[in-house]
Amino acid sequence: MLRKLHLTMLVLLLVSVTSMYGQKLLKKANKQFELKAYDLAIQNYIKTLAEYPENQEAKVKLAEAYRLTNRPLDAVNWYRKVSDMDIEPEYLKNYAHTLKKIGKYSLAQEMYIRYSQFDPIEGEHFAQSCDYAKSALSSEDQYSLSLFGANTKASDFGVSFYEGNVVFSSFNDATRSKGVNNKSFINKGTNKLYIAEGLRPKRGQDALVLRGSLKDDENIGPISYAKGSNVCAYTQNNFINGHSFVADGDVDLSIYLAEVDYNGDFKNEKPFSYNELGYSTGFPTFSFQGGTAMYFSSNRPGGLGGFDIYVSYYNNGEWSYPENLGDNVNTRGNEITPHFDGETLLFASDYHHGLGGYDVFETFVEDGYWTAPKNLGKGINSPSDDYFPSKNVQNKDIYFSSNRLGGRGKDDIYIGTPVYRDLLAANDAEETDNIFVPKAMSLADLDPFAGQSSNTNPEAANVNFTENTAVQKTAQSSLEADLEVPPAFKLPDLSSRTAGSMSGSLSSARKVAYGEIINTSSNVYFVQLAAFFNRTVDIDPYTRLSELGNIYKVYKSTATKVRLGYYLDRSEAQTVLKQVRARGFKDAFITYDALDTEHLELAISSHSSSTPSYTSTGSSEYKIRLASYEDPIWFDVNKVKGIGEIEQWTKGSWTIFVLSGYSNLEEARRAQIKSINRGFVDAEIVVDNNGILERMAKN
Repeated sequence: MLRKLHLTMLVLLLVSVTSMYGQKLLKKANKQFELKAYDLAIQNYIKTLAEYPENQEAKVKLAEAYRLTNRPLDAVNWYRKVSDMDIEPEYLKNYAHTLKKIGKYSLAQEMYIRYSQFDPIEGEHFAQSCDYAKSALSSEDQYSLSLFGANTKASDFGVSFYEGNVVFSSFNDATRSKGVNNKSFINKGTNKLYIAEGLRPKRGQDALVLRGSLKDDENIGPISYAKGSNVCAYTQNNFINGHSFVADGDVDLSIYLAEVDYNGDFKNEKPFSYNELGYSTGFPTFSFQGGTAMYFSSNRPGGLGGFDIYVSYYNNGEWSYPENLGDNVNTRGNEITPHFDGETLLFASDYHHGLGGYDVFETFVEDGYWTAPKNLGKGINSPSDDYFPSKNVQNKDIYFSSNRLGGRGKDDIYIGTPVYRDLLAANDAEETDNIFVPKAMSLADLDPFAGQSSNTNPEAANVNFTENTAVQKTAQSSLEADLEVPPAFKLPDLSSRTAGSMSGSLSSARKVAYGEIINTSSNVYFVQLAAFFNRTVDIDPYTRLSELGNIYKVYKSTATKVRLGYYLDRSEAQTVLKQVRARGFKDAFITYDALDTEHLELAISSHSSSTPSYTSTGSSEYKIRLASYEDPIWFDVNKVKGIGEIEQWTKGSWTIFVLSGYSNLEEARRAQIKSINRGFVDAEIVVDNNGILERMAKN
């Protein structure tokens, strides 16, 4: 009897432990989903379902994660497993949208009709859109397509034109130059602006990074250049390679305006005065000579739905308050990526009747009102997402991006040529990329459940539940388990480059940057203020010059040089030198030297008056050491935006990244937890004691 009791208690204990583990996995997956770490969330939802195959929440969230990472077939597979249940109306609508994106219009229409009991207007509208899609797919193409020659295996999007060349954004995130094999590129998960020579680059033709290596060039795009002016506008974005470009509640898109250099690069960036805190404002496009009007998309309050299209006018040196284009253009859904060619407004919408996800539409002003948007039809549009349209006004070619099947990457750029053009003459004048481009078609033949009725609830597809080694190791961390944080967002082959491989002592580390990242040793201009033949230097006399630039100590052999800078061109340094001499530093001069972090120390930062000079005593501050790398290029500053001020320190060949700006230990602890949630699972609190980093004593 006693033995049976022990056995029963053991079984109950195992069930309890298993249940707790499953709940932890689900909680972790939900947190990752909330942080938009969808790929990690997918792993943990699958593990949860391996333990609890009937967990409805995990099934729905897994379907949602697949949808948001543009994997519609996988999403449909999991939506189907809960479609006969009482699921939230929003998920039912998303299921119908996803069915439409794979061309299963009849099943999508059934789901929209079910959804109409919760929202009759939207449900009926989308049900009718399925009839429109069937009709549109049977019509003739109005455009012939070719793939843009500079497409990569990553997402490429957002074309604009500059001096007869094409500028676009790409997640092929590495410096590219002629003769470099694309296969060697390392994708860090950020997008940059590239410029391709000519309007129709050949396949395999290299595109070059637009921005200079010392400038902020990540997560920028698309860009728009004003005609007849040296002004541009661009989106500072938070896009993830292969994921949806916009989502409900997006708050991280902002518009910036800048002056254009001769090569299409820009400087003197300033935020658009009507960026809305807590909302997204992006996808700007200039119109009219000189860029006196700017159209853009935003999900700010007061709109008709998600993202609406607005216009602002430049007059007397100021931009006017944005005007909503109204309900002829905007809808309850999302209208994004506008492009105005002076006569016609092109844009993408997921609500106007279309073939699938986002479709491209055109409208123009007639008698003072925008006309009803016209769908550009099959060819330009497909059951997948089609967006980021731009028109070459000379030949009417339309450039756009799409995640349809048959391209080279996750999102590819296509060129649509009007069918009425003499294509043979066009090909004689300009060589095109003659590669097969898929037409807009149904994807039902790729659906593993093709031919089954919508009432069928198929058995779960075979799923490999093999534990991922990196996830296993992360799960063993008691700190992460307590905080319910996601695994580190680190490239798996870079584990030896993290803080764990560095010497434990931080005492000899020096700060080299505040509010920026230095990842190059290129030569730059400094204004040299003084030189001393010892390491102990009083920086206080130079404090008043910090408004002109950072104050650095540069260690050269036995000398310590005090320098102001740094500057990218000599004319800028010359202007600063005049101001320095006018303030009494008559012996100052310009020097041209490598920006070498191994011999550099930031004494006073121009970005913050609170940066200590390290000559005073009794000053200490709590900070967060994030990670250490042998090459700073591996650090992604975007992951810690909004948590604190970024600092870069160096110790020999190692670069240490630190967050600061906390007034007490409790603030630092909260920042540490946020850092771990963003993927820096080794983040630790340290003390900056008069310029010396010290680890906190353990209890």
